[in-house]
Amino acid sequence: MNKFVVDFCYKNAYNAGSKAREDVNRIAEDNGFMPYMLNTYTVKELKESHHSHVYILYYRIRKLFVLIRALLQIKNKSIVFLQYPLEPYRGRPTLSFCRCLRAKKCHLVLLVHDITYYRNYEVFDKTEAAIFNTASQLIVHTSQMQELFQKNGIVPPCRLLWLFDYLTEEVPNRETDLTNSATVAFAGNLDKSLFLNELSGVHFDNIHLHLYGKEPQNIIDYPKWIKYVNHFRPDNVTILTEGWGLTWDGDSIEGLFGHLGNYMKYNSSHKTSLYIAAGIPVILSKEAALAEFVEKNKLGITVSSLLDIEKRISELSKEELQFIRKNVAEMSSSLRSGKRLGSILEDIVKNVQPKLTESHRMVI
Repeated sequence: MNKFVVDFCYKNAYNAGSKAREDVNRIAEDNGFMPYMLNTYTVKELKESHHSHVYILYYRIRKLFVLIRALLQIKNKSIVFLQYPLEPYRGRPTLSFCRCLRAKKCHLVLLVHDITYYRNYEVFDKTEAAIFNTASQLIVHTSQMQELFQKNGIVPPCRLLWLFDYLTEEVPNRETDLTNSATVAFAGNLDKSLFLNELSGVHFDNIHLHLYGKEPQNIIDYPKWIKYVNHFRPDNVTILTEGWGLTWDGDSIEGLFGHLGNYMKYNSSHKTSLYIAAGIPVILSKEAALAEFVEKNKLGITVSSLLDIEKRISELSKEELQFIRKNVAEMSSSLRSGKRLGSILEDIVKNVQPKLTESHRMVI
């Protein structure tokens, strides 16, 4: 039985996007999937550096060649685990690729990292929906994302990931009693996080917010309780020593507003996995899709507004805080070893492999 994990080549940059995809590839490979990388990056660099019609034409031809070669090399009736979106092949090229894989009787599993069009416009793109409908099954973030798919006519069965794994060999040391800590970490694209502008006008007595990422343009405007720290390698989780990790997006501190805020009502932010991998409890909006999972598994707290975090933390008893930290430590170990996605892939192979093998025998 042939098993492939399909992804595209990209720069090995220190950012959460490449970290998530690299981890998925490693976990799939550990579960017996052969990595198949669609390599168009070198010619993409040529195209961007020369800007000539010749290089643009060459890039397009090269991309098509890479896709055709993949279809020829991936054997019929394989299990194909594809990371979506395939950035160099957005839209119809991905749709054609997936349809051809299904024509080859492959069992196609799509791991959805991002619903690209919906994130920006809050409506489904027909081509993107068609891509999802080519799958034999989908791996999606949350039950809210699954419901969103169903409402938009996407019919393949879904498996829920909830939290992305976060592979790292670093083990966070949380022996120190941090139960009274009111330091909060926020990691991400700081200029994109518009709610920070509104938060800078707020005063807290005991909360200290530490920002991680590329230095923001308006850092000089932040009050003393907000401190820019630095950026760091994604696998260097021990650099985070705060008591809490904040997952928030959009343009308001009062709730999840704007396109990016609304998107949090469906997706699982990779930074939540970062915090938990670092052994840090999380702070989420009650509206976030992950709020249900965090509350059920006691991995942090949820608030209606960021104005409530100081009061919410102060209300927790020492016993409650210790219980939260115990649960976070257990989940941290699971995420750092890739068990969440690993168990899903193991179950998929267990259920699909006998069917494909039997079908192959019947053809012979």
